Amino acid sequence: MAISKLILCASNHHLTAGVWFGTRLHYYETFANSEVGYQAFDAFVKKNPNMNAYLIADAVEEEYRLETLPHTSGKSRAELLERKLNQFNRNNLFRTAHFINQDKDRRRDDNFLFVALSNAEFLQGWMSAIQVNQVPLVGLYMLPMMSQYTVQQMKLLAPNILLCERLSSGLRQTYLSHGRLRMSRLAPMVDVKPNQMAYFYLVEIEKTRLYLLSQRFINDQTELQLVMPSLDNQSEIIGKSISQEQGMECKIVDSLAYAKNINIAPDLVLKHPELLHMQLLANGNVPDNLAPDQLTKAYQLNKIRQGIYVAAVAVTLLGLSIAGYRFMQANWDANETAQLAEQTQAQLKRYEEVASNFPTTPIPSTDLKTAIDLAKQVKQYNTTPAAMMELLSNALERSPEIAIQRLRWIQTNRADAQESDKTTDILGVDKQSNVGATQVGELRQVAFVNAELLNFNGDYRGALTSVNQFVEEIKLNPKVELVLVLQEPVNVSSLANLKGSTLDENTSERTPAEFKLKIVLKPTLASGDR
Repeated sequence: MAISKLILCASNHHLTAGVWFGTRLHYYETFANSEVGYQAFDAFVKKNPNMNAYLIADAVEEEYRLETLPHTSGKSRAELLERKLNQFNRNNLFRTAHFINQDKDRRRDDNFLFVALSNAEFLQGWMSAIQVNQVPLVGLYMLPMMSQYTVQQMKLLAPNILLCERLSSGLRQTYLSHGRLRMSRLAPMVDVKPNQMAYFYLVEIEKTRLYLLSQRFINDQTELQLVMPSLDNQSEIIGKSISQEQGMECKIVDSLAYAKNINIAPDLVLKHPELLHMQLLANGNVPDNLAPDQLTKAYQLNKIRQGIYVAAVAVTLLGLSIAGYRFMQANWDANETAQLAEQTQAQLKRYEEVASNFPTTPIPSTDLKTAIDLAKQVKQYNTTPAAMMELLSNALERSPEIAIQRLRWIQTNRADAQESDKTTDILGVDKQSNVGATQVGELRQVAFVNAELLNFNGDYRGALTSVNQFVEEIKLNPKVELVLVLQEPVNVSSLANLKGSTLDENTSERTPAEFKLKIVLKPTLASGDR
C-alpha cells in the first residue's frame, strides 16, 4: 500500500474522509450528503491530489446471497462467477463474489457469498468528485466485510456471532458463521430517545433473528452469541436487558481499548465510530472489491506508471553502480600502471648504474649476438644417428644371419645423396644440382650400409632371399622413405665371368656374400616447426 492514503466512508447522510500516512491518521473531515458537501469534498480532494482512495460503503440497501458452486480454478472459475453475478445482480454496478470456504466432502464444492449494493444513489455525488479530479480509486468495500477482521482480531471464537455495532448511520447487525460474513442489515436510529434504546435494540435484534431463521442460516436450537462493542456504560445496560428478555448470551467488548490497540485515538472513535473500520483498512485489511474496472482505471494506470518508474529507477541505479564500479576499477588500473612505471624506471636506473661498472670487452656486442644466433641455429640441426641405428638394430634382431661391416650416416637435404658425398649444406640448396633437390629446411637421414651373410655356404638363392627379407623388414618401419640395394650378395648379371674349379669344392675358398644398402628416412623440418 502507498505511504499516503485517502480513506472514505460514505453513508446515506454523510461522508467521512481521512488522510492516513502509513497506518497513522493525519486528519479527517466530514461532509454532508448535499450539494454543499459535494463542493466541500471536491475542494478537499484538490488539496490531497494523487492519493490512492479507498471507499467504504455503509448502506441500508444491501444484498447477500450464499451459493455453492462446483470447484473450479483459473479462467473457468472467473467465467462461472461472472455468469452468477449477472444472474443475481445484473442491474447492480457494485457487486462481488466473496469466497468463504470449500466443502470437505468428496465433491469439495466452493462456497461463495455474492454481495451487491442494490441502491448506490447516495454515492453518486462522491463518485462524481472522484472521477472529475481523476482520483485513483483502489476499490469500493462494504462496511460489514470489514467486521470480519474485527471479530478475528478480538479473538471471538463462537461459531455463530451477531455483531451489533452502533455507528453514525444507525445500528449495524452483522451475522458471522465461524468468523465469516453471511449477512448484515442496517437499522437507522431516527428519533430514538435514550430511554427507548434498549427496546429499540430488542426489537431490531428479534427482527434479525427471525430473518436468519427464515433464510435457514440458523435454527431454533442454534446458540447465537450477541457481541456488542461498548462505547459507554449504556451498552452494558442494553446487553443485560437483551439477555434477560431473549435468553441470548451477550458479550460486551471494549471498543475504546480495541481502538487504541489498532493505533487510533479512542476519543475520535467516540465521535465517529466508522473511523474504527477505516483504521482497519489503513492497517492493510482490504476485503473484496465491489467497484467495476472502469471506476478503478485511474488506479490501474497509476500502478502501471509506478511500476515503470520503479523499473526505470532500478535500471538507473544499476547503471550508476556499474559506472561507479568501472570508474573505481579504472582508477585502480591507473594507479597500478603508475606504480609499475615507477618500478620500471627504478629498475632501469639500477641497471644503468650496474652496467656503468661492467668491464670493457674486446669483442663488439653485435658480434656476440651473431655468434649466439648461429649457435641457436646450429643447435636446431643437432641430430644423432640414434634413430637410424635403432631401425637397423630392430631389423637385425629378426635376421641374425646378417652382420654389418660398415655404416656411413649423413644428414642431407638431397634425396639422391651418394656415399662419397659430404653432408650437404642444410641452410640452402645446392645450386649446381637440381635433380632430387627438395625444399629448403627439409633434412633426411641417409645411411650406406655394408653387410654380409654369416656362415655363407654357397647358397646364393638363399642369400638373395635373406637380403630381400632384411630389406622388407626395414621398409615396414613408418620412418623409412626409401631402401635401395646398391650391391647384391651375388652378381646375377648375364655378362659376369665365371671362374673356379668344380673338381673339389672344399679345395677352393668360397667368396663371401657381401651386399650394400642405401636407407633414406623421411625428411624432418629444420625450422622452428620441427
